[in-house]
Amino acid sequence: MVGNARTSRVSRRTVAGLRQRGTTLIELLVVFGIIGVLISMLIPSLQRSMRLAASTVCMHNLKVIGDGLFMYRMDNDGWVPTSLAEPPEASVTASAHREAWFVRLFPTYLAEAKVMTCPRDPFRFRLLEAPGGVKDPRAGDLASYGLNSFILNAAGGKLADLDRHRPVRPLDTILVADLGPDSLRDVRGGIARNGPRRKESLLSWDDGYNPVSMHMAAPWVTRRHSHGINVLTLAGGVRHAQTDDVMRNPVKTHYPDCAAGGCSLCNNSDPARPLILHYSFARDRLYWWTGQILRD
Repeated sequence: MVGNARTSRVSRRTVAGLRQRGTTLIELLVVFGIIGVLISMLIPSLQRSMRLAASTVCMHNLKVIGDGLFMYRMDNDGWVPTSLAEPPEASVTASAHREAWFVRLFPTYLAEAKVMTCPRDPFRFRLLEAPGGVKDPRAGDLASYGLNSFILNAAGGKLADLDRHRPVRPLDTILVADLGPDSLRDVRGGIARNGPRRKESLLSWDDGYNPVSMHMAAPWVTRRHSHGINVLTLAGGVRHAQTDDVMRNPVKTHYPDCAAGGCSLCNNSDPARPLILHYSFARDRLYWWTGQILRD
């Protein structure tokens, strides 16, 4: 009995000592260090998930825009909305010719202006905050997406009648894509106070590249989603295109892989038509146009 009493007193003193001892600073630092390591491991994964989610929203926007363009074409004899080419029978005012192409899709074919803004575009709020929304005169410089301007310009605008002049590979022909610049550092002159201008929401095939001129247009090509952009094709598919090499290398008139894919700009055999400098997205099987290009 005496031994049990002594053991009991020792146990109580041990427990009391442990209680008084508490947690040391070293133990707290170890705990905080472990938490910090776990957070540092989770942040990159979280960032990747957020980028993937934003890219998914962007692809959905492009799909909705594609559906709107398809319905517009059905109601307009096969023509895409353009300020540069109109059906001969269309009666439009002079002011309509200055509208960005997507303005004509609202509200009949597109319901919300938000669909024209990519969640990864650092200037995406400009269009939503514009006093007139998509009807704002500057709307063409504020949207996140651009239309293939080669379709609107080639052959005097005749290619814009897509039902009559379809490319050979509509699945691989660029129609709409992410449009930059996405950084003021990428702009050489002509900076708007609230961000860069965006060429009336048109994708230029060469950005006005001139090898003998110091005054080049600000490039629209960007790397908005995982080193690339999202692209809507003429057939309605949405794909991802890598742009690192496109932005890094000089613009050319001919690329072997682009020509092999059927690019009409690379395979120019008409001596009366000059060679055309253009960006190449052949790595991802995407082309400005495939098939015949009509004469002006």
